[in-house]
Amino acid sequence: MFNTRTFFGTDGTLTVANQTAMDADTLTSYLGEGKQLGHVLNVTLSVATDVKPFHEIGSRFPRELRAGNIDVHGTVERAFLNAALIRLMLGEYASNEEAAGFVIPTADMVLTLDNQMPAGDEGNSVLTVYGVVFTSWQLGMSVNDFVLENLEYRARRVSITDAEVPA
Repeated sequence: MFNTRTFFGTDGTLTVANQTAMDADTLTSYLGEGKQLGHVLNVTLSVATDVKPFHEIGSRFPRELRAGNIDVHGTVERAFLNAALIRLMLGEYASNEEAAGFVIPTADMVLTLDNQMPAGDEGNSVLTVYGVVFTSWQLGMSVNDFVLENLEYRARRVSITDAEVPA
């Protein structure tokens, strides 16, 4: 039976994925053994497929719709991030004005979708966004409010582990 319950976003974590910008020892000293960058809240995810119509000569309607490129992108409105994220986003430019090269850091974002049913109830799902690259990062420091972060990202692919609801 398919899961038809309403989900709440209860937990989202961000971990380093196949990081090559830093050696393993430096990465472990920044993030610890779990290589966790932080927690994410208010995540939006958009998956768009470029659909191209094929028209035959003299035809008003497309004869065929062909799938093109897939674009995965979104935002994170608030993130409790480890300070190493800025270092990872800037690479060698975080410590040097001029650097030899720039390797784009990637992360995996794991989002737990909870159906808020009693403990032990099945039906939760996990959405994993692979190859997340942050394209922008903004920080809002208000005098009378919390420090807020707003990030935009692009990603390689998305997968979901959907638990079946018992009948």
